[in-house]
Formats: sequence, C-alpha cells, structure tokens
Amino acid sequence: MDLAEYLSRVGDGFAFMIAFVSLLGFLGILLGILLLVFGGRLYRNTAVKLLLVCIVLVGLTGMYTGVKYFRI
Repeated sequence: MDLAEYLSRVGDGFAFMIAFVSLLGFLGILLGILLLVFGGRLYRNTAVKLLLVCIVLVGLTGMYTGVKYFRI
C-alpha cells in the first residue's frame, strides 16, 4: 500500500464520519422536537439540550451531507 492509497482511505473515513454525524444530528433534531411536543414537563430540559447539541452538529457537518452520502 502506497502513501496515496493510504491517504485516500483516510479521507474516505473522514467523509464517512462527517456523513454519520450529520445523520445523527438530523435524527437528534427530530427526536428533540418530538420530546418537546409530547414529552411533557419532565423531558423539556433534556429536549432543549439535545436540540442545541444537534443543531451545532448539523451546523458543522451540513444538513444533507449524510443523506447524500448514504443515498437515503
């Protein structure tokens, strides 16, 4: 294995991780909204924290990066 092939595989690994985090962020936003609407008073604080973290994740990775990568 030469250096160019190794660096290509490392780049593919980074692309996969970025796409995976993008999907996790998108699903976390959906779960946070569901918790806010249906969770009641007990889960409201958790839902707000989840939404904030997931919005940051999606902001860093892009909204549709995971959708494009995994062809969903």
